[in-house]
Amino acid sequence: MNSINKIYAEAQAEDRGAPIAGVKSSSNKPAKASRDGKVMDTNNSSIVSKRSVERLYLERPHFFRYFVKKPVRRSPLINRGYWLRMHAVEQTVLGFLKEPSEKRKIVLNLGCGYDPLPFQCLSKYPDDCARVTFVDVDFPELISKKRDIILEHSELQKLVGPIQSDGQDGLPSALQSTDSGLPILIRSNRYVGVGCDLRDIARLSKALEEELKIGNCLVLCSAEVSITYMDVDAADALITWAAQYDNVRFCMLEQLLPQGQEHPFAQRMMQHFVNLGTPLRCVQKYPLLQDQQERFLRAGYHSVQARTLWQLWQDQSAVAPDLRLHLNKVEPFDEWEEFALFSSHYFILVAMKSPTSPPSPNNQGGSIPKYSNLVCQPQVWKSKSIPVTDRVVLNVLSSQAKHHRKFGAAIPFSDQTIGVHGGIGDKGRLNTTTRYQNLGLEAQDAKFSNPPIGIEARVCHTITALDDRRFMLAGGRTSPDKALQECWLCCSGQWKPVENLPIPLYRHGATAVAYGTVDAGILVFGGKTTGGIVVSQWFIWREASGWEEVFLLSLGKLLPRFGATIASISARRGILLGGMTEDGILCDEVWEWTIGHGKETNTTLQLKALDSCRIAPRFGAFLAWSPVGLLIIGGISTSLIPLEEEILRLSNEAYGKVNGSTVFEPTAISIDFDGHRPLLIGHAICASRDAVLITGGGAVCFSFGSYWNMTAWTLHFSAGCEPNSPVRHFAEVVVPPYNDPARELHAEDAERASPAAQSNNMAEAVQRVRIGSEADFNRLMHEGRPFVMEGLDLGECMTDWTVPELVRKISPDRLVTVHQAQGCHMNFQLKNFQYVKKPFGEFMQEVCDGSPQYLRSLNAEKAADEPARFADDFPGLSDQFHLPPQLATVARNQHSSPLRISGPVNMWLHYDVMANVLCTILGEKVLVLYPPLDAVHFKIPPGSSSSPMTVFHPDQRGSVVYPRRHMRAVLKEGDILYIPPLWLHSASPLDNLSVSINVFFRNLIGGYAAGRDVYGNRNLQAYENGRRHVEKMVKLMEGLPKEIASTYLARLGKELIEKGENFRQKPD
Repeated sequence: MNSINKIYAEAQAEDRGAPIAGVKSSSNKPAKASRDGKVMDTNNSSIVSKRSVERLYLERPHFFRYFVKKPVRRSPLINRGYWLRMHAVEQTVLGFLKEPSEKRKIVLNLGCGYDPLPFQCLSKYPDDCARVTFVDVDFPELISKKRDIILEHSELQKLVGPIQSDGQDGLPSALQSTDSGLPILIRSNRYVGVGCDLRDIARLSKALEEELKIGNCLVLCSAEVSITYMDVDAADALITWAAQYDNVRFCMLEQLLPQGQEHPFAQRMMQHFVNLGTPLRCVQKYPLLQDQQERFLRAGYHSVQARTLWQLWQDQSAVAPDLRLHLNKVEPFDEWEEFALFSSHYFILVAMKSPTSPPSPNNQGGSIPKYSNLVCQPQVWKSKSIPVTDRVVLNVLSSQAKHHRKFGAAIPFSDQTIGVHGGIGDKGRLNTTTRYQNLGLEAQDAKFSNPPIGIEARVCHTITALDDRRFMLAGGRTSPDKALQECWLCCSGQWKPVENLPIPLYRHGATAVAYGTVDAGILVFGGKTTGGIVVSQWFIWREASGWEEVFLLSLGKLLPRFGATIASISARRGILLGGMTEDGILCDEVWEWTIGHGKETNTTLQLKALDSCRIAPRFGAFLAWSPVGLLIIGGISTSLIPLEEEILRLSNEAYGKVNGSTVFEPTAISIDFDGHRPLLIGHAICASRDAVLITGGGAVCFSFGSYWNMTAWTLHFSAGCEPNSPVRHFAEVVVPPYNDPARELHAEDAERASPAAQSNNMAEAVQRVRIGSEADFNRLMHEGRPFVMEGLDLGECMTDWTVPELVRKISPDRLVTVHQAQGCHMNFQLKNFQYVKKPFGEFMQEVCDGSPQYLRSLNAEKAADEPARFADDFPGLSDQFHLPPQLATVARNQHSSPLRISGPVNMWLHYDVMANVLCTILGEKVLVLYPPLDAVHFKIPPGSSSSPMTVFHPDQRGSVVYPRRHMRAVLKEGDILYIPPLWLHSASPLDNLSVSINVFFRNLIGGYAAGRDVYGNRNLQAYENGRRHVEKMVKLMEGLPKEIASTYLARLGKELIEKGENFRQKPD
């Protein structure tokens, strides 16, 4: 039994009171209470996300604001996902409110949390709520807090009407302590709050019967991601209980597993809730829509309809086109694949029981409310299987986790070598290239250089091969509303900029075509331009004439789209399929295009819709040639693509004509996977004779964490290949970066010509020691070299500090000033980061999500005047951290002690004037250190202590690319690193989150800069005085001829260097 299934089994056993292996069976009540508390905690995260949606997308009045003290802006993906959840539930409830009935209506919100659904409906649809009572049901603790919030705000009281009083002082009575008492915590004519465990059906039923006479009403039960946390038997009993009434509808929104737990998104989702201590239980028994429908039919409902939120999004009657377009205007959005993954794993269901709707064997009652069309069944696409002889053999390469990359572009350097450029990595957008080479190739293929690092980092761009020696990189984007226009051409191994695209583009289609008899060109279609505008133009590029717009001769209307894929099937003929319209609807047409000439010399393109081709819509897919035909690989569709249909084949025989029309018949390919199922989203593909390389890819799985494909796959075809031909198998190789002066602020190109591995071989490990006394520390400090101390006691912080605990004790609302970086490297000289003030809870959430941010705490009272002191600045944490007694010297001479919390971002190379110890509490990091005299090699401006040069590899955590002798320390939790004064150092986190406390102290008798020194980093007084003397020397040379003055200054400089050497040779 795997770990997740074991957790589910144990949780179910505990709910039934059964003994658990390894756990004493005397009482399970404390464990049950703890689990209930964790379920209630899910409400806190949910309402913060819904508040984010409310602030951005919904018109006033706003009601989540009463329940969320400090709003946090969620990512566009989470905002879009929660908006769709909220829309689906609201439209279902609205349909119920408008349903004709003589009976009084009840909206029964089961597991409501702080959801303000009653207030929203009473405010937005007052006429439809005239004879409706809203009933919120949840744990007594939640409903009590919700009641108190209602009583604190007159706006909410006005909506629900006069509150009926049973208790003292005119307030609603508290929960009755006797078992026979009704759990009604607040009541009015329009609203009732019931504090009751949903597993206690008898008590709930009694309260609703006595308070509302529920059996005489038309009832809508609503359960939005609530009863899925219950034991399955208890949840089934609740559903069956509701079906005992003659006039009941049940709306449920929950998770599902359309492709099982093996799907990467499902893995992340399930593990996320296990980690929270709130495993999704019902989805284990009812993973599919059909399972849920049968569940409700067995419970006694007459009709049941359900569909995924992704299918709902695609339905223009459920989400109007103008509404989808409005969402695009609120905030830039381009996470379509990830949005489809999320919404394909959530469904909405409406079940109904009514005297006018007797049970029906085909699951369609005789009288279904109009609003149930919201969840009508969509069309399901099916593909055929192909013969076993065309089976694909998939060889799985070694894990390359350190090169996570998605939405990059493949470069077909040769049949033996393939590159993948750009995209998104762990720390943001990339401008680097990963190269893959056939393992059968003995020597490295150095014929072609990687694209220059000076090319701006980008995603969703194209790289197209014109022939075996020329490739063009075109377009891409930085953010969803900033498209890029530049193009680069690689010709005979060297890259150069060429004419820009006519308009900036990303998510466009591109393919090579033959123009005339010898000249090859690149045909580009569609995509998005700056501002997220979707375009429909066609452009063609030829080296002799550059870009021109193609004159379109269309037989049919081709809507503007992005994310479509195009491919040539002959010299001047090809197909276009899939894509997405501006309002987010997938396109299911297939088009044939043919290039020709119009009047004069304008290029024309004949376009014809292939109505007979039935290929399921695809977005973000790739077309690639193989020996068995054209392959469609990956992407998203109108439903989650089954594994057996991830790769479809358009056979060679299909490229003929039937009644004058081209016919493509897709068939599924059977694939042997040796390892985990890949997530074919954001991947890159490249065909090479008898093999296709699939590499990269992954997704942000909503709020559940990121998934990265950990391997690259080579699809080697036996069909269509020569007998006994060797299997082509690609693996990653390391190549020197392209020598390009555009990378000026990395270390010098001549020195960077060595690969990162060579630089790491020049590293000396920092000495690791265990010390027993203050004298031991002082002795090592006197040697003037860094060292790492192990096994010392830093306090309870080492066991108690977790992300939730830090947020709780520091306060999620406390404002902190953080460095918000643009990428994985911060550069103090370039200031490629911003100082942003934000709530601490928001900062921690963003850092945990992978945002490149960094916090260096400041003095809480006088940030501009006094140094940071951890004990004073964070009193709630001060008793959990202390310096060990062996570091008494540090404590006595302490200057400052800032708290440092870092996301996945590298600190700039710098030195500190004061000695310091770095105490690592959470996470691991690599520090690279250079001795003080090496400062002259790192372009540090006069008077500064920070270098503009980056020493870490841009895409390999902790890997150094500056080939100079250095010291290297890998700090683990509990390690303390001593950094002597003036030792240059830079840090690279190995985890997304690292927490440490830095204690600076004075280890010199005197000589520090006079006056205020908040950061403890002002250069020593002697150095500043020396700089003033240098200025005086320069002034003394004024009036002399330039050659004479420069000669004398050079000689003085040499004297200073020689005297510096003499200082080094003096005995201590």
